[in-house]
Amino acid sequence: MYPSVSSLSRQWLEIKITLARARPGPEGADPAGQLDEFNAALELFFASPAGSLYRVHRPEVGAPAARIAKSAGALKEALGDEAAVSALALEIDAALVQVQNIDTGLSDLIQLRYFQLFFFFSLLIIMTILALWLLNRHLEKAVGRERQSRIFSREAVLAQEQERSRLAGELHDTVAQDLWRLTFQTDSINRAQGAEERRLLCGEVAGGLRELIKRVRTICDTLIPPNFRRRGLPDALRGLCYDFGQRTGIACAVTVQENLRLDPLGVDRQLQCFRVVQESLANIEKHSGAREAAVLVSSGESYGGVSGPPVLRICVSDDGRGFAAPDGDSRLALRAKGHLGLWSMYERTAFLHGTLLIDSEAGEGTTVTLEIPLVEESES
Repeated sequence: MYPSVSSLSRQWLEIKITLARARPGPEGADPAGQLDEFNAALELFFASPAGSLYRVHRPEVGAPAARIAKSAGALKEALGDEAAVSALALEIDAALVQVQNIDTGLSDLIQLRYFQLFFFFSLLIIMTILALWLLNRHLEKAVGRERQSRIFSREAVLAQEQERSRLAGELHDTVAQDLWRLTFQTDSINRAQGAEERRLLCGEVAGGLRELIKRVRTICDTLIPPNFRRRGLPDALRGLCYDFGQRTGIACAVTVQENLRLDPLGVDRQLQCFRVVQESLANIEKHSGAREAAVLVSSGESYGGVSGPPVLRICVSDDGRGFAAPDGDSRLALRAKGHLGLWSMYERTAFLHGTLLIDSEAGEGTTVTLEIPLVEESES
């Protein structure tokens, strides 16, 4: 273990005590041996890493250290001469005081440098924590945007799948069935016995083809949404019901409440309402056997029978044969059972944050009521 300035001072204090007693020999300490140990400790101190630090940062320590070594050597030679011993002891005291002052200054410098390093590293840690916090905030925002993008993409995919399912059901129930019928009629032409029979069969096939072309055009028309930026929902529903009546022969009346408030409805929500009415009319055409249908569009101050925001209410009714309306439990099985039309109506209503009520009994016709809140899209 290397000596320090304080240990050198203690050694010198012990030497001074020995000199003051002036009792060398077996009963007292040997000042000459203590001086040798002191000089050895002094050399070891300046050869230590601490001594190197002194020489680098406090080179002025060399002069008092040399005086201490020189005076300690002279003191050993002057033992017994009280006056010389006192003078040399005073020189060593003064030199040690200088070394102690230098040591104190160096300690203060080291503490200052330590504090500066501590402050720097503390500031670096704080800046690192702040940078990590900002990075975490940025990552959270990025994750939020990515999550919103995934939700939007999923909803878009679901909407596409719903539309594909509806189109698949439409093609299966109309075009595919007509093609099968035309295939059988075409095969019958080859088996016909006379020209008149073949002429009649060809006429039926030609009529079936015209009807099939008409159905395909109808499907194409249903796929193209109305321009709700140019014409509102009431006009789009009037056009839809007119085309429905011309195509099916089922009288379809449209009644729109005066001063109908549709300001909060955006283009997307108007399109979803239009698709629900469109699907309702398609079900009337395919399944009801009705002679008349009606569409009523109105607004009210209640939603779901309780106080709340105003609602848009659309009722589609017919005088057809009716059916067993699905309850809350059976709605989940509509898609699995192939009732894609009803299933898509419920899905669209959920998108609108509304309610869809189907009131129907066998032989009593059917009434489909759609209610959606008339609030801004950001609030719904």
